[in-house]
Amino acid sequence: MGRLDGKVALVTGGASGLGRAIVHRYVGEGARVLVTDVNLPGCEETIAGLPARERSRATARRLDVAKEPEVEAAVADAVQRWGGLDVLVANAGIGAPGFLADLPLTDWQRVLDVNLTGVFLCARHGLRVMREADRGGSIVVMSSIAGLHGTAGLGAYGPSKAAVLQLVQTLALEGAPSRVRANALCPVWTESPMVDAFVQGLGLTPEKGAKVLTRDIPLGRLGKPDDVAWAAVYLASDESAFVTGVALPIDGGHMAGRLP
Repeated sequence: MGRLDGKVALVTGGASGLGRAIVHRYVGEGARVLVTDVNLPGCEETIAGLPARERSRATARRLDVAKEPEVEAAVADAVQRWGGLDVLVANAGIGAPGFLADLPLTDWQRVLDVNLTGVFLCARHGLRVMREADRGGSIVVMSSIAGLHGTAGLGAYGPSKAAVLQLVQTLALEGAPSRVRANALCPVWTESPMVDAFVQGLGLTPEKGAKVLTRDIPLGRLGKPDDVAWAAVYLASDESAFVTGVALPIDGGHMAGRLP
């Protein structure tokens, strides 16, 4: 049996990168998944990448997480389609690299709209339907190592990821009476289109960029999408039934300290 047999999940940011990996692992472990993103063709590509026998357990839907009516409708779609919602993965996020003194207000606001307000909207509507169904649930939020400590040049992204950690703790407390758990994943630099764009913005080749980004990762490599996806499987499964309010680093030892 799969670790997520019988569960219904909604994954935001499912068109590429970490979201795509999470969708693939969830479906592979038996879940039915509503795959959402502003990039609907990317969601469809995510589903097309599944084994043919598994594709019927995933459906694509366009979703801008910063727009509450769209979030509410997506949550309702999952419930109407499959009879409930057991797992919500608030993975959608954007980056706007830049130093605080130079960061345009429009970039700051857009990052907060997606990375913080988007998580809030997903959490509130996910918690509501889980609470009403009275069968528990799991909300998994994508934060970042950049939410655990300051990072120069990530003036909007880092603060947005730090803020969602406080949101997750509050959500864990408020969801506990209904057996709804909330946890955050905090990846270090991980192979993804967002990291590729960041490296390109620095004017570095992929090889040079990987060397720079892994200097403070003791295990000596970038994270892989599946490193994060398997952690998301654990937090969605009954294996983590007593885990809530946690910020889990997936960082190759980065938070342990610096190598000599």
